[in-house]
Amino acid sequence: MEVDNGQVLIEKAEGLATITLCRPGKLNALSPAMRAALGEHLGDAARDDAIRVVLIRAQGSDFCAGADLMDAPDAPLVWRDRIRIAQAHHLSIVRMKKPVIAAVQGRAVGGGASLALAADILILADDAKLVFPFVKLGVVPDGGASALLQAKAGAAASLDLLLTAGALDAAEARQLGLTRRVVAAAQLDSASIALAHALLKLPWEALMLTKALCAQQWAHGLESVLAHESDAFALATSTHGHRQAMAAMRESLGRQKERDAMNGKNTGAAQR
Repeated sequence: MEVDNGQVLIEKAEGLATITLCRPGKLNALSPAMRAALGEHLGDAARDDAIRVVLIRAQGSDFCAGADLMDAPDAPLVWRDRIRIAQAHHLSIVRMKKPVIAAVQGRAVGGGASLALAADILILADDAKLVFPFVKLGVVPDGGASALLQAKAGAAASLDLLLTAGALDAAEARQLGLTRRVVAAAQLDSASIALAHALLKLPWEALMLTKALCAQQWAHGLESVLAHESDAFALATSTHGHRQAMAAMRESLGRQKERDAMNGKNTGAAQR
């Protein structure tokens, strides 16, 4: 069964739910409508007893460029509401009984990196890059990025990445222990589907209980961390530094639109 909800697609077959981000022309930047569709599909996969494994992937050259900032709000409390929506999606992945795989190619930026890190198993194309640009825009990490990254890569490396707006390529991500699986970009789809099918062959109850057991350790207290994160993000959006960063981004985007118009191109979405 296949359901296309806007720019997010879900396919269900033989126990596997495959959720695909389908906005490659905008680098799969998550608009509010896409976020709503993603949440709907994640809930559907979680509730469907016939589904035992979930695979999250994306069309195009890049996994996800984060939030689409073309309609970024100005009010801190509106920002907080948007951040809480993203958090709810990522928390649903962590708390879902079913194993969740994220297959990442190209760039996973900001909230896109948070989405990938929420998955139980991360499989990376050799051209993949996890990018954490939050401080450049005068905000704090969102979508659970700080908690997820620290839990899975350690505090020292996470602080370095988050405080410097750093990025991880696939090789460094494997070195830090974020993944055991790096494959050629052309093999990402086949490798991720093969992994999903391998999980489907294992006893479902053992997978469910093992995921829950591990979450008791690494995801303990995640909800309280996310509550603090959304409040800190809202506070950050009220600062002079954030306003300056957003003004600079919009100015850069405007110049890019002018160049693209001269060249007959469509300008991509602005992302965090």
